[in-house]
Amino acid sequence: MIDMEQCSVELLKEHISNRSIKELRYLFDELNIIDMTELVAELTLEEILFLFKTLKKDVTAQIFTYLPNDVKENIIQTFTGGEITAMLDNLYSDDIVDFLEEMPANVVRHVLLAATKEQRDEINLLLSYPESSAGSLMSLDFVELEANDTIAKALKKIKKQGRRAETISVCYVIDDHRKLVGTISLREILFAKDDDIISDLMDIDMIFVETHDDQEEVAKVFSRYDTTVIPVVNDEQRLIGIVTADDIIDVVQEEVTEDIQKMAAITPVEGSYLESSVFTISKSRITWLLVLMVSATFTGNIIAGFEDRLSLVPALAYFIPMIMSAGGNAGSQASTMVIRGIAVDQLTGKDYLRVMIKELEVAFLSGSVLFIANLLRLIVFVPGTNIRVDLVVSATLFLTVMVAKLVGGLLPLIAKTFKQDPAAMAAPVITTIVDAVALMIYFGLAVTILGII
Repeated sequence: MIDMEQCSVELLKEHISNRSIKELRYLFDELNIIDMTELVAELTLEEILFLFKTLKKDVTAQIFTYLPNDVKENIIQTFTGGEITAMLDNLYSDDIVDFLEEMPANVVRHVLLAATKEQRDEINLLLSYPESSAGSLMSLDFVELEANDTIAKALKKIKKQGRRAETISVCYVIDDHRKLVGTISLREILFAKDDDIISDLMDIDMIFVETHDDQEEVAKVFSRYDTTVIPVVNDEQRLIGIVTADDIIDVVQEEVTEDIQKMAAITPVEGSYLESSVFTISKSRITWLLVLMVSATFTGNIIAGFEDRLSLVPALAYFIPMIMSAGGNAGSQASTMVIRGIAVDQLTGKDYLRVMIKELEVAFLSGSVLFIANLLRLIVFVPGTNIRVDLVVSATLFLTVMVAKLVGGLLPLIAKTFKQDPAAMAAPVITTIVDAVALMIYFGLAVTILGII
């Protein structure tokens, strides 16, 4: 017996070098295939090709699915047509499309030329759907039954189709026109009598998505109904494929990554951080940096407009960074919560008033705490400043937080109303607006309370 901790790249290399086929097959049969794939990715191309010729075809297909894209590309370019066809036979249709979408045109052409007509038809069907749609995510490998099937006949179909199916936990019932009419679990089939009819046992209250539904909406359906697989139908309600939980996990990760990047003023980048080139990463960041640089001109002009008055009370300049920082953070807090609410709680334009009231209440409490804490801080730790300057700074903090929370809470909803991505309204836009408003409040209070004209 051997466990994953005892297995290593060196051990794989040793077995490959010694042509220890029995030992290699044992390792890949007994140990977790995903963990083993991480080791395979560190082998040379020649070593990987030997492995692929040594192991069972279903095992090599699993390994291929989890390998990095550059390794996949190298493998496919060295494969013969027959080897590619055998590989496609053991891959799920959605995994094939995921792989092809990441490959250069010449690799895609090489694969399609080697594929059988049936494989090409499946691949072309999935590639025909818009990117990030349910159709592009779905798998064509599932078990389908007919409403008038007996349980005995259904079991025969499951045995025949199940080897290729991505899941057999749920079977889908269709009519003569391939319209989805119900679903039935394998559990229910196993405990039914052989002469029972599927139509008498199937569930007709179905949860399904359509081929052109956005992947984010599909993920919400998974979350709402706490399911592991959902059927996909076309406009005529005909069963086309299924989407499984493993695909949705990837979607959720992709969507969250994209939102985080937008909230950090980064144009979304596909692929991992380490795989992305320096040029790609720089390109994704520079756009918003330029926008923010230009927008900072507004805040600079406001400060320049009060330069003479600042010279009368120099202490005011000391507190500008703190006020702008507090405002930006307060706005980002509100926008983050509302964007999350839009994604999870499905907040819409109808919730403007509820969000505004809630953010005003939060802002009042937060602002009051900051007002008192800052006033005490200045009195105790900066005793040299005029009490009226302390009041101006603390009052500005309070009002800035009030404005920032409102702006941060409402801008994502405004974006949602105009069918824009709420995440794009996060840090960069909110910070620019709040900085300008905070400075106007600050100098406005300074003029009023301190009487500097």
